[in-house]
Amino acid sequence: MLHVSSSRKRPLQNNIEDLREEGNVKMAKVSRLEKKLTLCLAEGDFYEAHQIYRTLYYRMADQHKYSELLELLYEGASKFIELNQPASGTDLAELYIEALQKSNTPVSSPVLNQIESLFAKIPAELASEISTSGQKVDRRTKFLNNALKWSMDVSKKKEHRTRGHPDLHQRIAGVLWHEHNYEQSRNHFLLSDDGETFASFLIDFHLQCGLRGEVDLFVTQAVLQILCRKKTKTASACFFHYAEKHPGIQGEPPYKLPLLNFIWLLLMCLEVKKVTHFSTLVEQYQPSIRRDPTYTSYLDKIGQLYFGLPPPRQESQPMGGMFANLLKGLMGDTKKEAVESDSGESSDTGDNDTICSDGYETPSSEAAAPSAASSALLNDDELD
Repeated sequence: MLHVSSSRKRPLQNNIEDLREEGNVKMAKVSRLEKKLTLCLAEGDFYEAHQIYRTLYYRMADQHKYSELLELLYEGASKFIELNQPASGTDLAELYIEALQKSNTPVSSPVLNQIESLFAKIPAELASEISTSGQKVDRRTKFLNNALKWSMDVSKKKEHRTRGHPDLHQRIAGVLWHEHNYEQSRNHFLLSDDGETFASFLIDFHLQCGLRGEVDLFVTQAVLQILCRKKTKTASACFFHYAEKHPGIQGEPPYKLPLLNFIWLLLMCLEVKKVTHFSTLVEQYQPSIRRDPTYTSYLDKIGQLYFGLPPPRQESQPMGGMFANLLKGLMGDTKKEAVESDSGESSDTGDNDTICSDGYETPSSEAAAPSAASSALLNDDELD
């Protein structure tokens, strides 16, 4: 039997005791800082409190106490914003995202709840930060960009790693919708998997910013773009919820508007996977399809994705460039496009009276001009 002498045990025991003592000293320092932080906040010494938060960030990160650190930063950011200290609150919110990145914290509902809460609380702009040219800069940009990058880095699904987690996009879209930032909200809804809420948003978007004759354009544009992501279930949920709930439609198929019937039949074509049905449908509905010049590009891509049709000769790059440009607009960085299916995841114009003007150019006839629905997302030259 092998015996270890007591002289060989002592150095090991001493090392363990030294490490334990060192850890206790660090914890004691953190505890003292937390007490000082409470005092600074009570006395209104926000500058000193901010510096203490940053010191705690580095010390707790060094000790890998990320769970406690995340709660500390979330509560600190929220508290500073409530105390009308938005710059300090924004800084701690950005440190919160950095802590998520350093710890490789996975995407979860509790974390997304906190990100959504912070994004909603941080002021989008301050009067003092508007440039001399009058251009407004959203002060949440860095926070949002890093949050999306974190969700890409820790996600396992290929699509999530290229576009960001859809649940994060859905939550950000909801905040922007509440702020009436329809353009950016729509972009994030498009990258979410929540078809019904997207439909509710589109109804509000149309009623606030569109023409009565565009009631079918708003949902058609969205459904075709979702189908280009090969998200048939999301596209179907979006379409039927929109058609059911929109006060200008509120019906079941067949619809009065030809373009709505086209989308309804297109969704059925994708279920039966008959290329002849698809080709005939597109040919028969050309007058409606020509109402928006982007529809042909979307349908070409849908033909390639679902039926194996060849791309048009003039196509220089895949339709994935559309989503790359979309991400570039959201994050300031182009990501390689990937397409993943749902199975891999759990008279046409009518009355053209303006409902509400919000600075969007909209067509007044069936002429092939960009609608509010299409101009809200991307310019024509970004669609490959």
